[in-house]
Amino acid sequence: MLFKSRPKPDTLTANLDGDLVPVSVRLNARARKLILRFDVETGGAKVTVPPGTSRRRIQKLVEDNTDWLLEQRSARSLNVLGHGDDVTLGGSLYRLQYSDAPPRRVVLHDRDGENILCVGGPADMAPSRLEAWLKKEARQRLTQAAHDHAETLGFSFERISIGDMATRWGSCSSRRTLRFNWRLILAPPQVLDYVAAHEVAHLGEMNHSPAFWALVTACRPDWKQHRQWLRDNGADLMAIRFAGK
Repeated sequence: MLFKSRPKPDTLTANLDGDLVPVSVRLNARARKLILRFDVETGGAKVTVPPGTSRRRIQKLVEDNTDWLLEQRSARSLNVLGHGDDVTLGGSLYRLQYSDAPPRRVVLHDRDGENILCVGGPADMAPSRLEAWLKKEARQRLTQAAHDHAETLGFSFERISIGDMATRWGSCSSRRTLRFNWRLILAPPQVLDYVAAHEVAHLGEMNHSPAFWALVTACRPDWKQHRQWLRDNGADLMAIRFAGK
């Protein structure tokens, strides 16, 4: 069987230490080889393939790399947070509190020197309410940061999108749309600002050439330390999920 068009997400599975996990296959006409990635969302794998790749070849790639996938799953196991747990917001630590009482909104306050992030309303709806609030906060801060950097560089963009990407912090499309991962709101403000500068710089250079990094430097001269912070801590942020009380 050859994949000539987009295959169904559940076409293949991988056996990881007795667990059958999904293998999603993405067809890319420009791909010259098979690329295997761990899927944080499903605990399975993602494979990018060129047209004409056989099912057998994809399956063999996955089977030959089950040890690596197991290592990735162990290293990036989901960090499920709920009532009473600690979570970072803008790089600061907060204690999560699901009030299970009105009003149905998120409030930040201090209690005896401890930062509290209180999510009001029914506790079973608190995770979705919290995530919606975090996405809104991320949109506001990233929009402001992107506008500031665009003004610095003399660029303009069409719109900003906030998403839940499994492996990326941001992207810039040929249509001048900037897309960011909402989990950046959990990182220190300087890190969020660096990612905004990075994607705005792509409006001028759709690559990672010296010219591109010169644009980033014009916005954030200290960008290297913030890129390193993401490399050191990004997997932990990507693994965060919110659960009910």
